Amino acid sequence: MASFDLGSQILKRPHLLFSVVILCAVMGIIGFFSMPMNLFPDANYPQVVVIISQPGASAGDVEDKVTRPVEKALYSISLVRTVRSASQDGMAAVAVEFDYKKDLDAAATDVANTLRKIEADLPAGVLPPRIFKVSDATAPVFTLALSPKKGSHLDLSKIRQLADNQIKEAFLRIPEVGDVEVFGGYLPEVSIEIDPVKLRQFGIDLTSVILAISQQNLNIPNGLILRSKDQIRIKTYAEKADISQLGGIIIATKKDHPILLRDVSTVKLGYKDRQSLFMGNGKEAIGLNILRPEKKGHVTTTIAAVEKALPGIETAFPDVAFEIADTQKNLIETSIRNMAEALRDSILMTVLVIFLTLASVRLASLAAVSIPLVCFMAFAGMYALGYELNIVTMTAIILSVGLLVDDTIVVIENIQRHVGKKDKSLKQAVIDGLNEIVLADWAGTFTTVIVLVPIMFVGGYSEKILRPLTVVLSLTLLSSFLVSVTIIPLVATKLASGSAKKNLLEHGAALVDRLVVAPLRDFFTSMVTYALRRRLDFIVV
Repeated sequence: MASFDLGSQILKRPHLLFSVVILCAVMGIIGFFSMPMNLFPDANYPQVVVIISQPGASAGDVEDKVTRPVEKALYSISLVRTVRSASQDGMAAVAVEFDYKKDLDAAATDVANTLRKIEADLPAGVLPPRIFKVSDATAPVFTLALSPKKGSHLDLSKIRQLADNQIKEAFLRIPEVGDVEVFGGYLPEVSIEIDPVKLRQFGIDLTSVILAISQQNLNIPNGLILRSKDQIRIKTYAEKADISQLGGIIIATKKDHPILLRDVSTVKLGYKDRQSLFMGNGKEAIGLNILRPEKKGHVTTTIAAVEKALPGIETAFPDVAFEIADTQKNLIETSIRNMAEALRDSILMTVLVIFLTLASVRLASLAAVSIPLVCFMAFAGMYALGYELNIVTMTAIILSVGLLVDDTIVVIENIQRHVGKKDKSLKQAVIDGLNEIVLADWAGTFTTVIVLVPIMFVGGYSEKILRPLTVVLSLTLLSSFLVSVTIIPLVATKLASGSAKKNLLEHGAALVDRLVVAPLRDFFTSMVTYALRRRLDFIVV
């Protein structure tokens, strides 16, 4: 049975093969500039943090009566890895870490449902728990400092109100933005300053004032009116919309004359006692953290979208100064640029080593052509799989340079050996050289790839880091094999020649070969010869 003549089939279809490989290379170039960038893969376990406040309680009481029951309940949730807690006077913080299989939204929902089940067992006076989702996506990618412009009528408290409402909504309308956090103090608060002298004059106690405010400043559902075809919901709207309405609350009636809240107090709009401070670019400001979406959100994609929308938002708020206080963009772009430069240097050094070893400019140029092609084909595969450019994937590309050149060197060397035989044409030498080595070449490549497969499914944190590394390595190795059995034979028919005269560079490389490579080759040859003659002695030694 005749074996498949791959070399002849390759040389018969040069234009088709060149077109396919060049298409993959172009896709790789597009993918390299289109792929989102990140500093590191998203690998942290999803977490949910619960903050529970019990004003006035000591740290010991909080731990005994709040933290421990909450920990015990949260451990019952499915796919929980660890539960950690910290207790202090008046507050408990409990962090629940979940397995990767647990969706973060589902985890937050399960935590909320579990807390509702045990809220009756918690001490009186415990405030409703605050639940926070923590993941790689909750780290801010962009921080803005908002402050009033010179000559503006706004102050920081007004800036805070704008940031909490209109400005936040403007950023949330950007599809690539997952959430917006506002911080820096100046939270708006309505303060009611009671005049004790006026209270005594009207004969009203403070408890009556507090009770009147709580009863008359809320919306009350009153039930339903059911009719044959529909129903009508009845609700009393009593929540006050502004300060003037709040001052009109009736706190008592004296001699058929209503006593209003404004008669015994001063109602004004201010802000809460500040417990946080933000300095943006050296001056006090209101901070705005921009977060990427938790699912399929990328750092650089979000940053680019915010930078594009920012001028329009600045125009909509002419009295507010928007300054970039922090961004991950510079660090990520610098890291990826440095890795790309390292990749360039590794390719140049690899080609130089091949040139010094083979002492042939033309054969070294084959490696110089194949290595970038392989890298671009790997980038095309990464782009198709939805991968990011980060330190791990770029490290895989750089590491693969030393591996992917093996296929090229093996094919080049075998073709060159057949070209040296005077009884063959150049074309036939290329065909014979490729057919002779292709199976061994594939065996070596496939063996290396198959070793990487178990690492892709190692599980846990290691899998999150190592899977991108091993997948990209596999892509480059498979791309290297494809290039070595397609492009290299085609180019070799033009560049490889047994009779061409050596140029000055090749003479210099030949000198290096004689002085450095040949002695090393002779040394290892003698070692192998000795080992074959004195096998037992060699094994013992």
